[in-house]
Amino acid sequence: MLIQRPKPLLVPVPRESNFRIPEGRYRAKITSIRKLTVERLDGSGDVLRILFDVQVPSLPNTQNLAKAEYRLELTPGSDLRNVLNRLYGKQVFANVSNGQFDLEQLVNMDCEVEIEHVVTSRRDEYSYPLVRVRDIRKPGTMQLTSATPEDPNYACH
Repeated sequence: MLIQRPKPLLVPVPRESNFRIPEGRYRAKITSIRKLTVERLDGSGDVLRILFDVQVPSLPNTQNLAKAEYRLELTPGSDLRNVLNRLYGKQVFANVSNGQFDLEQLVNMDCEVEIEHVVTSRRDEYSYPLVRVRDIRKPGTMQLTSATPEDPNYACH
């Protein structure tokens, strides 16, 4: 008599979210933006939080997330305006001068980000360094980090 082996009961496991991204330059997509009010020594102020889904070749099975926060101001020389200049070009502000800029158009935008680790005085209290988005650029403008030195696009930082 032949005993049948039971069929395995397979259940899909969703991708885990991960904010522990290695330093490097990666392709990314802006997944959301959010206006937040934060408290500072000089009073409260509004910031824009940008959330990225980062394509990290060495971490293909996780959803790799990073965030960046900028004061919500578009005055010449402000950090947010500089980022938008890199993504859209300087002409974008000439076109909307004395008007408004819709930040929602950032959602689903493809870009490239540079991730860095920031060492703080409280480093011993954490198992992983603070991960920061150092730079945001248009696709095709950064030399991207790859998974292995054998990859022709490998960039060591």
